[in-house]
Amino acid sequence: MQTSSLWTGRWGVFASAFFLLLAPMLIWALASPLGSVPDEPSHAIRAAAVVRAESVSHQWAEHPSLAIAEVPRYIAQLRDRTCFAFRPQVSAACVTSPSGNPNEIVLTGTSAANNGPLFYALVGLPTLFLSGDVALYAMRFVNAILTAALLAGVFMQVSLSTRSRWTMAAGALAATPMVFFLGGSINPNAVEAASAALLFVTLVGILRSPSTRGILWERCVTVVIAVALLLSTRSISLLWLLAGIVAALVFSDRSVLRVLVRRPAAWIALAGSTAAAFFALVWFASPPLLREVPLAGAGTSPAAAFVSTLARSFDFSSSFVGIFGWEDTPSPSFTILIIGSAAVLVVFAALIWGTGRARWVALGFGVLLLLVPPITQAIVVSHLGYIWQGRYMLAIFLCLLISCGMAMDESSDGRPLLVRSGLALIVGVSLVGLGQFASMESTLRRYMVGDHGAIQSMILNPDWQPPFGLAVISLAMILWAAVAVTVVVRRLSSVQSIG
Repeated sequence: MQTSSLWTGRWGVFASAFFLLLAPMLIWALASPLGSVPDEPSHAIRAAAVVRAESVSHQWAEHPSLAIAEVPRYIAQLRDRTCFAFRPQVSAACVTSPSGNPNEIVLTGTSAANNGPLFYALVGLPTLFLSGDVALYAMRFVNAILTAALLAGVFMQVSLSTRSRWTMAAGALAATPMVFFLGGSINPNAVEAASAALLFVTLVGILRSPSTRGILWERCVTVVIAVALLLSTRSISLLWLLAGIVAALVFSDRSVLRVLVRRPAAWIALAGSTAAAFFALVWFASPPLLREVPLAGAGTSPAAAFVSTLARSFDFSSSFVGIFGWEDTPSPSFTILIIGSAAVLVVFAALIWGTGRARWVALGFGVLLLLVPPITQAIVVSHLGYIWQGRYMLAIFLCLLISCGMAMDESSDGRPLLVRSGLALIVGVSLVGLGQFASMESTLRRYMVGDHGAIQSMILNPDWQPPFGLAVISLAMILWAAVAVTVVVRRLSSVQSIG
């Protein structure tokens, strides 16, 4: 393959998707006050400690519920900059200026010590040569680059299929405001979700159809990277790894499997992934012994926790669209309605019109999405209380929508929903873009004047301003939404469909 065709083919898809996905994450990174993402101080402390060779943590005697860490003072003081957390009526103006030498190494604690070290080693790199708020924003940017690259890899792998219009559409829909918000933060949730989705689509590509040696090597290296990053997040990522492998095996073609066993690339991918999984098992099997701090509901019976959590399934699903801040700033109803309705449409379309094994894979992911939260909550409720948050299932949500797209791409019955309704496609994608912008603006309002503050005050007399100001951030988001809508509509209109 010539270099020119390479960069206008799958790598062209990767490059365009990467920049299109990176832009909103960087905007969110600037729009969200430092410390305004769930557990961001703990993740920042963990990252700064790991990159300084403190990957193994021990209990902090002063605060037994935390693991001890030695990090620069400006990192430790991020905990003191969350005065607005859980108080949506309080703007980010409540934050006071840090004191003392920002670069002095101090003792502090983190609640993220159980998580694997790789993600934190990468995100913590800017703290080795930057300082203060610049370093903290740079850590967010590194996370954004990782997440955007992983998601761009998803679109790249999907583009290699001869039937990809619905899968492309589902992948674009899966990039919700919540994904962009978490991608522009110091939090492993976005990398966890993106790497799970990339692992799934890449394994499907490997196991479903023959690949040229060059593409097979690319895919096998991608699998190892996706597994390593996925397992560097939380212990539940082991379940996402298993789900992705099983789902891909359902798609597998026996004739392709017989070819793969003779390819060195496949064996190297298997060895690398197995090594990463073994390291993760060892890591998660010996966490630091920290004192557990029960939350509300501790002591509730497992059966009651299962039922109550299952009943809240629709409440949790709104987190897939966006619940920002410390779970205290929901997306506007308009955004939840538009993106939520589109997601439901994709799922039902796949179950009704989808064919073959892909429909069963979609159904399996749907069952996981429904049952993992109540089962997990029932297991831990007696000693930890109600700990579950909707964003914990973001990885399965992405895999569900993508598998629904795959199910539709295998069927010609669903083509009129996307192929022959050009106007509906333009309107739908435009409404989703508007929903992205609305989520950003409502979150900015919450931090600039509080969620009860007037829009006029937000514009003319805000209590707090993001870097570069409201006008620049808003204009950047508007421009991105316009470009994204145009690119997505054109891409979906040109992708090859079933004849």
